[in-house]
Amino acid sequence: MAYQDSAQTFVRALRAPTDPPRQGGPSKIEIASAAWSETSFHVPRKAETILEWCLTRLLKDGTRPPESNPVLDLRFWALLQSILLSLSSKSSKTGLARNAWLIPLLNRVPLLPIVLSLLSNSLNLPAQKRDEIYLLSSRPLALVWSLAAPKFSLDNLLECFGSILRVLEEETAGSGENPGLVAICTLVTSSLRAALSHSSNKKKFSQAFMTSHIATWLNFVSNEGAVCSHTHTEIRDLGVELLFSADSVKQIAEGPRTSPLFNALRTCVTSTQPHLLSTLPLLMAAFTDAMKKRRSALSSGNSFTTDAHSLAMLFFSSCEEILHAVGDLKENQVWHSRLGLLRVVEDESLFNPRDENTAVLMKEEVSVCVECLASVKGEFFLASFACSKITWSSDEKVKTAMQCLCVLSRIDHDLVEASTSHILVKFLTVLRSPHDELLATPAREFLSLALSFHAKTRTLPAHISHLIDSCAPPPQLSSPSIRAFYDGLVASPALALDHLNKLSMAVRTFITPGQTLDTTRRVLVMLQEIWERFRDVEKAAAADRGRGARKKRRTSQDFVNAGQDADARAVTFVLATRIVSIVLTSLPLHTITEADRARAESAVVESLDGFLRDGFLREAILAGTDIITSGGSDRGRDVWATQVVAAAALRLRYTLQLSGHTLRGLDDQNGFENLVVAVLQVDNRLPEYSIEIFRYLLHHISHRSDQQQKLILDAVLSFLEVHLPAHRSEPKTWSGRSSQLSFDKDGSALAAVALLRLLLDRNVEVINACASSAQQERLIHLLHFADVERGEENAEPGLSLVTIVHECLHSANFWEQENIRSSFFAVHHARTAFLGTINVAKLRKNSKKHASGHGAESQMWEAVKTYTFLLYPSVECIPKVSRNDFLRRAVVLDFLFGSVPGTSTHQAFTVVRTFLARTFSFLGSWEHEASGQYLHYLMTSPVPISVEQVTMDLVRGHLRSAFRVAVQGSTDTVFDAIQICRKQPLGDWLLSKDFDVPLRGSAQLLMDIAMADFALSSFPPDLVDYLSSLFEHVLGQLHPIICRLASRDVTERDELLNYPSVLLLWGRAITFGRYLDHPKNPPPGLGAQIMQAIGPSLFPWSTEDPNILKFGRAMHAVLVSELQLFDEEEREERESHLQRIVTTYMVFAHLSMSPEPCNLDENMAELFRTLSPSEFSSCLQFVLEALSSNGIESDDIACLIRLISLALHNAPENTLRIVQACVKECLDIFVNDAKLCDVPILRLPMLSFISDLCSKRPASIRPQNAISIWVYISRLLAASKVHDSETNVAVFHEIIATLSSLVRLRRDLVVTTLPHLSNIICRLLFALRSPRPLLGAKQYTIVADSFPVWVNPSHPLGAEESKDLSRLLTSLSAKTLVRVHGTAAELRKPESLARPLSKHVACILQAYFEVLNDPLCVLPADIRRELQPGLFILCDMLNEHARDALMVSALDASGKAAMKGLWREYEKQRYTGKG
Repeated sequence: MAYQDSAQTFVRALRAPTDPPRQGGPSKIEIASAAWSETSFHVPRKAETILEWCLTRLLKDGTRPPESNPVLDLRFWALLQSILLSLSSKSSKTGLARNAWLIPLLNRVPLLPIVLSLLSNSLNLPAQKRDEIYLLSSRPLALVWSLAAPKFSLDNLLECFGSILRVLEEETAGSGENPGLVAICTLVTSSLRAALSHSSNKKKFSQAFMTSHIATWLNFVSNEGAVCSHTHTEIRDLGVELLFSADSVKQIAEGPRTSPLFNALRTCVTSTQPHLLSTLPLLMAAFTDAMKKRRSALSSGNSFTTDAHSLAMLFFSSCEEILHAVGDLKENQVWHSRLGLLRVVEDESLFNPRDENTAVLMKEEVSVCVECLASVKGEFFLASFACSKITWSSDEKVKTAMQCLCVLSRIDHDLVEASTSHILVKFLTVLRSPHDELLATPAREFLSLALSFHAKTRTLPAHISHLIDSCAPPPQLSSPSIRAFYDGLVASPALALDHLNKLSMAVRTFITPGQTLDTTRRVLVMLQEIWERFRDVEKAAAADRGRGARKKRRTSQDFVNAGQDADARAVTFVLATRIVSIVLTSLPLHTITEADRARAESAVVESLDGFLRDGFLREAILAGTDIITSGGSDRGRDVWATQVVAAAALRLRYTLQLSGHTLRGLDDQNGFENLVVAVLQVDNRLPEYSIEIFRYLLHHISHRSDQQQKLILDAVLSFLEVHLPAHRSEPKTWSGRSSQLSFDKDGSALAAVALLRLLLDRNVEVINACASSAQQERLIHLLHFADVERGEENAEPGLSLVTIVHECLHSANFWEQENIRSSFFAVHHARTAFLGTINVAKLRKNSKKHASGHGAESQMWEAVKTYTFLLYPSVECIPKVSRNDFLRRAVVLDFLFGSVPGTSTHQAFTVVRTFLARTFSFLGSWEHEASGQYLHYLMTSPVPISVEQVTMDLVRGHLRSAFRVAVQGSTDTVFDAIQICRKQPLGDWLLSKDFDVPLRGSAQLLMDIAMADFALSSFPPDLVDYLSSLFEHVLGQLHPIICRLASRDVTERDELLNYPSVLLLWGRAITFGRYLDHPKNPPPGLGAQIMQAIGPSLFPWSTEDPNILKFGRAMHAVLVSELQLFDEEEREERESHLQRIVTTYMVFAHLSMSPEPCNLDENMAELFRTLSPSEFSSCLQFVLEALSSNGIESDDIACLIRLISLALHNAPENTLRIVQACVKECLDIFVNDAKLCDVPILRLPMLSFISDLCSKRPASIRPQNAISIWVYISRLLAASKVHDSETNVAVFHEIIATLSSLVRLRRDLVVTTLPHLSNIICRLLFALRSPRPLLGAKQYTIVADSFPVWVNPSHPLGAEESKDLSRLLTSLSAKTLVRVHGTAAELRKPESLARPLSKHVACILQAYFEVLNDPLCVLPADIRRELQPGLFILCDMLNEHARDALMVSALDASGKAAMKGLWREYEKQRYTGKG
């Protein structure tokens, strides 16, 4: 290229006035890039020349249009990066030369204007191009930024910071986060922060920031999702530092309202961007923090006498003025900002109750919140709740206002106490909205705060009065509205169960003895006043109807108002009784004198007697009955109110009687007859009222005559029989509130549910004692309205008929009632009686006919439901006289459904066969009159997949019974079963995906039962022949399929996964052939051929594939079975096959985290027990070689350890030496390979192996093995600089288990290695430490490096681990026997380690004191408390001389103090032989 002819030509080209230098030639950037990339082209100071030209162009041409602007040209930034990277990678000597010319260059060509130009010009680029330019430009800027930063001016940095804010605002609306922009932002903010810290005129730049950039900064800070959280935090903190410098804080403190900050905020918030209100809490928190940091600077001039908290509250007041100025423009944002400001006041503890201005300000906040609640009409919310048209904004405003009240209550509840009564009233109505739960949460919080405040100040009576006063609905609600939303009012947070429980606990705990009597009288007077107001209104309404005296005729409007007022008064009474009942039943009467208690009880009796017995209860019942029976439209107006009040009064009376408050002044007999009459009036009575009457009568039924008892129970059952069918047709759930039991159809159905719950949950004993057999049977029949066979899946929250019946049938109390239990089985015995008339033999002969010939299909399904109910009680509950009948009828029912086509019978099969399997298993005998026919039916009928397991259980039981009979000579049933199996096309069935076939596993089941439970010699010869024919049939069916697998005819993966059943049956057939000693057993080797043929098709596999699990289990079972085909003389072949079995186990053992591999373990355990000693030794040697080989994966090592453990626990006889040699080699491998301790997945398997060895086979451990165990455990407890992400507490427990087993079972090994034991106990004590909070980085590193690798210092060990270690220390003093073969006489004597260990106890105690006094760590109190029993055992071992030596020479002052404290506690609990 011509420009590279000489250095002079190249430089002239770059300095040419036009670009490109020659028309039609390359551009200057192309010339510069080509010259730089051409290493052979030499120019003096080449890098400096090109770099200076690039920076100059970027600086001077930054204002050009985008198409010719070098700042937006990626080639310039790429060239800069290449040059700077080349310079930074050179040697240190060249690097010094680089600084000599690079820093002056950066001083001549300033970097900030280039960045400013880049940021301003890039705003017009497309998002993708903008991201590219930011990413590429950030890299060279980062390389030179630290060199150029010292010369940056604060003005330019601030302007650049403003540009970054504008770009970030654009990024928020556009492409989102960009790593290049984040990098540039970090460079600018870090430099601006450093320059600001050295500036002496911060006030100037603070004002400049408020004037030019505060709106953009507030907009960015208000959107936390703009960029990454780190960048957001940096920009937020930098803006706070600019706004709240010392001069700015002082200026704000002089007058917040007139400060430049608030002038700028008003301009931004009120005129342009109201959403910036969300930043006000941030600004207030930052101002408060700045006040604390600069408190000394503010007070140095003595011009400020106000403390920092008062100044912060002035800031709060100014923020509130801005919120008031915004008004309704952004109402929700105003409330969210107000909530944030109040939370800052709470978090920073800014409120001072002694400051009058602050108190007035906070009370104004309370007033604003209360006005918000008062401004929303309850009727609007209630109506909106009904039609679901409420707006989210109204809900959000109310919710935030209540959250503000909660914060104000936490700040100081005295602020809101004066308004509590107004707030509680709104809780009844404001919360009835579609977003009820959102509003109920702050309401519950406020109620808890108010209750907590009054409990602490012992002013609960006042709070109770507020609650009762708040029970009145708003007067603007019409009568239909009150009735429609009656349930919503009852469900308000003040009456919710959690609040009432808290109120009960507070009354029981915090009502003082002096307040008890006064509280009793007060609540009763308030309730009586509510009742009297209702009675007056009700009398006025009666006068309007012409039933009472009246002086002046009322207008129709007066009549409407009277009815409306009656409903409101009635609801007030109902709500108040709920609170009064909680208070009266929770009063701490046991804390007052007998005289005061008598006066309190007398007040209750007199109050209730005065407005219940003398007319109210009787009048309410008679008035309701009279209006119902007399008819008339006008007269129905007050029926609801009267009955609601009567129901509430009865509920209160019942609650007080149930709680133990004696009502001696009441005579129940006076009103009893009227109640009975009311009960018989089933129609047109409020269901809520009915339930309360029923509950009242059932509570007193035991004191009535037999005739009255019968009358009551008949009425109860009649009510259920009328209304339960409606609930069954349209099932709904009941919340448990009686207010849901309204006049409509749903209310009556739910009332039936409530009454059934009352009977079965509270009055089962009453039914058992008072009801006749006929009535009890009626109740049992009512239970059948519940569809119990459908279960409770996807049930809605609440009580339903199915839920109640399920709970009842699962209740032990129900089955303990003898009379009910007898009626239950009598009813179900009668419901299945039609099945007893069917002859099984005739039924089997006509099995092809439809079942309707023997019984209606509806009867059959009713019988299925009966057996569903019979599954609930245990089998021993079924009377012996009925048990055989139920079994026989269940068999008949199974036969009947077997002749019904379709899939609808699956549920019936499941129920009936489950009942049969459970009952036969309990009886222990599977013989019955139709056992042979039933077995034939089970083995020949199609079996749905859902019923397969229970059918297998039935067939197994019947086959086992048939074999027992066959041993005694009767072989017909077994012959029939074998004949059925011989006719089965096993190959087609096992490979078919059709589930409507007879039981597939019957042949395998028959072979398993014969091999497991019976010796071949016990069978008659003809039965042996039949079994041989079955073996030949199975072999003939499966051998071609197995040969296909072995010959690679099946290679498709999906097709291969259909063969597990075939392989399992093939393996069992091989074992069965050896059991029969059949000459036609297949030759060995097919399993190995199959494995070689199908292996490539199956790998790789997913461990989550259940078909792979099944295939691996089946393949392994085949190989284990084939080992029996080798003769004893074929040693090499047997050993080779054993290795193949182990290899297969390893192949499929990677799936060991699933439940399936336990079958592999069972196969291997059975195999190990049958091996000869030589084969067992060879197998172990093969596994050990694999374990010690290099390059083996961690998962494989874990599987091998598991296999060795399995082999040692199932070792055959006469293999002790082999086991001991294996143990030694395993432990040597663990100890010699230090890397095994660093693999997290291997620690627990190796420790479990050692722990199981010490606890289950202690005799296999020899003295040299003990050393290896100590070394391995010590290595696990050694300090480490790296740690797992989570502390593995299982490792600690396994170490303790190993040590405990050695101490208990191998004392002879521990006695000779006591220093090792002491050292390990010391390390365990050190592992219990916890780092102190707020440690520095270096201190934390020092502490962390002293912990084992499996302990994460951030998640230290806890009290459970300390308790485990204490148990180990306690066991050191226990006397034990050594469990080894051929023990010496001196080891057979029970002894403890106390005497030999006494020499080492001082070291353990010294370690404990070091842990206790570690300056960087703590030993929590719960850990010390759990350790005490073990430490006391060590103190008991320590003799006086060792104790004195420890105190004198080994402990410092803190250690001695700790020793004295421990010894003092030890002396307190030590037994001295007295008493």
